[in-house]
Amino acid sequence: MNTLKRISCVTMAISLAGCASTALHASPAPRFARGAMITVAPFANYTTTPGAGARAASMTTSLLLAHGLKTAHAMALHQKARLPLGHTPRPAALLAKARALGARYIVEGAVQEWRYTIGLDGQPAVAMTVDLVSVKTGRVLWTATGSRSGSPRESVGVLAEDTLNAIVRRLLS
Repeated sequence: MNTLKRISCVTMAISLAGCASTALHASPAPRFARGAMITVAPFANYTTTPGAGARAASMTTSLLLAHGLKTAHAMALHQKARLPLGHTPRPAALLAKARALGARYIVEGAVQEWRYTIGLDGQPAVAMTVDLVSVKTGRVLWTATGSRSGSPRESVGVLAEDTLNAIVRRLLS
């Protein structure tokens, strides 16, 4: 590869890297029983994107399973769950359903952003919060928030999965 092509490739990589930004903040990871069942509750959707909360909850369930944790899917907590925007299940009902499933922990969350920015470049952007709740006490044991914007060549789904994976890895650290 000649020098001009190398410079061009490096310049492109730097410019694409400059298009993305990430923020991730979490409380210290708790000590929790790795073999215990974790139930993923439906995520609240505070966006204008229909189904963003359900997508985030589904991705979170898959990521927890991929990291070796036992999970029960979010939709097991609700019969034919088609949750309206901003719906947050009542904590008592959520805890009772989680107990019935044999879960020790609940992962619940909210999606604040899930979209492509307006403009010529149409960059994807996501923002989410995730909490780990004790089924026994109803107390939040751990919390994290993550947001990210990506390059115009990324999809919102890939960006959301990467962001949620970073949050799950922080939980397990």
